[in-house]
Amino acid sequence: MKLSPMSHSSCEPLLSGNHPDLFHRSQVLVVDDDPMICDVLSQYLVQLGACCEVVSNAIQAADLIRSRQFDAILSDIYMPDGLIGMDLLSITLEHSPLTPFILMTGRPTVDNAVEAIRMGAYDYLRKPFNLDYVELTLSRALHYRRLELENRSYQEELERKVEKRTRELQGFLLNSVQSLSNALEARDPYTQGHAQNVTDIVVQLAHEIGIDESHDVALRLAAQLHDIGKIGIPDSILLKAGKLNDEEYEIMKKHAEIGYRILSPIPSLSEVSRYVYEHHERWDGRGYPQGLKGEEIHPISRLLMTAEVFDALAAERVYKKAWSLEKITAYYRDNAGKAFDPEIADALIRLIEQKKLKPRHSTAA
Repeated sequence: MKLSPMSHSSCEPLLSGNHPDLFHRSQVLVVDDDPMICDVLSQYLVQLGACCEVVSNAIQAADLIRSRQFDAILSDIYMPDGLIGMDLLSITLEHSPLTPFILMTGRPTVDNAVEAIRMGAYDYLRKPFNLDYVELTLSRALHYRRLELENRSYQEELERKVEKRTRELQGFLLNSVQSLSNALEARDPYTQGHAQNVTDIVVQLAHEIGIDESHDVALRLAAQLHDIGKIGIPDSILLKAGKLNDEEYEIMKKHAEIGYRILSPIPSLSEVSRYVYEHHERWDGRGYPQGLKGEEIHPISRLLMTAEVFDALAAERVYKKAWSLEKITAYYRDNAGKAFDPEIADALIRLIEQKKLKPRHSTAA
């Protein structure tokens, strides 16, 4: 007599069993082409308090495993549907890795047992069953799943707390850096707002060339701190009304190295210190203080340099007028591949042409 594929679900707890808290309403899938095995296991698991789904067709079982979550799966190894228990184990590990998978067979071998465990099965049962042993095995499996789910929940909660704390610390760091930047700019009224302008520009530039927003904090910190080394430059040079002579310029150039020495010992700013150190390097290698060229310069340092120059050109100084956007655009076109990374220079020009970048003084319009 040919049996049609059997599938049914039972969830009528009758007895508390020895582990009522583990079995109560647990979703257990039983896969076996032997209807007697299915009936015995189904009735016993329901008595223990579980909700039991019974399937005699391995293909149907595979669909269930892909679409639903079970607390445990009991599956025969050998079935006549093209799929075997090992196949269902692989599907379970892919779609529900925390679900313990218990293989069953009436033809046990050491090789089968070893292969099952090697592939990731939780345990291995031999037919005919000792139902007490089935209960013990399943209770351990359900306990394992519960611990794994609790551990995952704990880890996720811990990650949420760490992420929240990280955001708070980043906010505190940004505020502290802003205060430090403001203190520096207070020395020189002509550069007030420069750090914030560079911050806005460098973030826009980064997004324009496709740099992920996860780098925004580092970009903002670098922009706010890029001139922090000027704290070590004498007022006679920093506040000079007019162009610097060669000797004064050499002293002014030291601000990049001074900034690096200030920031690099601070663990949370060690990465940023590199960008500060390199923000006067040029694409053609004619910058300072290291004379780096091309891709030797970190991409964020290249962004910072490009943004910093834009704000300097667009700002009015005692010794120069603010440049117009047309003049700034022409300057970047002429110096792409020389002073500036060509890709970043092109991105800045696009932002200007799209009217997304504006100088901080209306006289530069």
